[in-house]
Amino acid sequence: MPSICAIFTHYGSRQRSLTCLRRLAQQTRRPDAIVIINNSTADDPITAEAPALAAEILPANTLHILQMPANLGNAGGCAHGMNYAFGRLHADYVWVLDDDSWPRPHSLENLLAVQVPPRTVRMSLVIDPAKDDELSWPLTMCTGHERTPWKNAICTQDLPPDNEIASRGGWLGALYPREAWLCAGVPTPELFIRGEDEEYPWKVRHAGFSFVTIRHSELEHPSAAIPLVHFTFGGHSFFYEPGLPVSRSYYKVRNWAWLQRLKRPTSYLHRLAACIFYIILSIVAMLQTNELTFNSLYTLFRAMHNGFYGKLRPFSKST
Repeated sequence: MPSICAIFTHYGSRQRSLTCLRRLAQQTRRPDAIVIINNSTADDPITAEAPALAAEILPANTLHILQMPANLGNAGGCAHGMNYAFGRLHADYVWVLDDDSWPRPHSLENLLAVQVPPRTVRMSLVIDPAKDDELSWPLTMCTGHERTPWKNAICTQDLPPDNEIASRGGWLGALYPREAWLCAGVPTPELFIRGEDEEYPWKVRHAGFSFVTIRHSELEHPSAAIPLVHFTFGGHSFFYEPGLPVSRSYYKVRNWAWLQRLKRPTSYLHRLAACIFYIILSIVAMLQTNELTFNSLYTLFRAMHNGFYGKLRPFSKST
């Protein structure tokens, strides 16, 4: 039986993290290990409350808490968590969660029940129970067509009836095998947040892996508070997330532009055109949502500039 390690980062919300721990304990097929990466301070209540809860509801030595030297964000924290799970605990698989992503009781069992070809990453279906189990965010599916190989499912009605859905990739809810870690390493820690969800799946795909979403493995996660703005053009999609704090908008744009460097390292003009198009669509979306301000424009251009030139600078008001 393969060894499964579930990992998630903690920062600030003890209630969310403890709920996630309880949900993992309720799995019909429990993880063999659970790693909480503490991005908060060493005296955060979670460092005492999580072990106390684990002693009541989990077998001994299941829970591990990794203390980070500072807030490394989700990307940095999970990079440490994956290295610990695969390197120190010798796990066969790492199941990537977040403190506010809570698996339903049969999630892991249903994920493992599906037999997949070698070099395939299984993923849970991420849904929002507050919105009648609709998708928390769009799922990019494989169409099998050469001209338009990918299609976005915006809601569950867009999904095929199959339990196994060939997908482009994902981070939250993904069950990464040891081989993927050996081939692709870990997420780039400097991405901090809003980047590992695209960068790491791309690295894993680039290493020759495929992804499949298992519909019967459900992971509860809140969707965006305000509906996404969605533009389509030539078979491509652009999503704008209204209501994001400036810092999160910065990381989202910076990391996207930085990832284009990985995808097209020698195609300068192609990347430049893509970034210009991204800026134009962002401005249009800001106008539609009444979010066009000097601060939002400045953040957009600075984030795009830094990512385009490969500068993973952290957010600051003078970034």
